[in-house]
Amino acid sequence: MTALIKRVTSRWSETGVIQELDEDIYEYGLELLIHTVLNLASVLVSAAMIGKVPESIALLAVILPLQSYGGGYHAQTHLRCFLIMYIGWWGVMFILPHISPMAATIVAGLSIVVVYKLAPVPHVNVKMSAGQRLKMRKYARVAAVLGAFLSAILIWGVSAHIGIAMSTGLGVVAFSMLAAHGKNLIKRN
Repeated sequence: MTALIKRVTSRWSETGVIQELDEDIYEYGLELLIHTVLNLASVLVSAAMIGKVPESIALLAVILPLQSYGGGYHAQTHLRCFLIMYIGWWGVMFILPHISPMAATIVAGLSIVVVYKLAPVPHVNVKMSAGQRLKMRKYARVAAVLGAFLSAILIWGVSAHIGIAMSTGLGVVAFSMLAAHGKNLIKRN
């Protein structure tokens, strides 16, 4: 896949679509896009096979924006990222039927506290200015509050299992942020 991506960006450079100096950026972006699409497709195909598509979409709808804006644990390779995400997804699908509405509501509330305290979690490969950091913090906080609010409405009114999936997504992101924050603390010491 890497060789194919290099050929594509090289061709874009040759035809003037992009500048040669920017090839590395486009290679990284294409690789990230392809891996993201494959990861999501894997989850959604697996979800269809076990009859958990709505729950999986609800889970991803919370996780994706919160991880994007708030950060969290970063695996060293795309394969490790996929394995953590995929195994984690299976774990969540396994425990969902065993989570009570009250427990899900508590998880959502505690997750908001973690997001408010830690987001965005710094990472050595992600450089941002103070202004960008404030903007990301604001987006992460809004996404967390909206996710928790929507999950509460679903849990206590419309569709408890979808709301529980959403609040579990909030919990997954909070756990990821705590893991990344802990890793950062260990590196500093």
